[in-house]
Amino acid sequence: MIEQMIYFVSLVIFFAVNLRILRALHIENKFEKFKIWEIKAAYFLISLITAHMLAEIMVKFAGLIDFSA
Repeated sequence: MIEQMIYFVSLVIFFAVNLRILRALHIENKFEKFKIWEIKAAYFLISLITAHMLAEIMVKFAGLIDFSA
């Protein structure tokens, strides 16, 4: 139960941070003009994938800390 809570909170936080970072990088300059949905989809997918990986790391890290106690 606690692992699910750590995963979900980490996922939301990392998703928001990743999305903000990606928007600051101005990736839309790499796409053709008028391809707004492709840019938004790329932002969403990259942010979600990165957030998932980081959230999994947080769960494993929390498991290591709990195991050593």
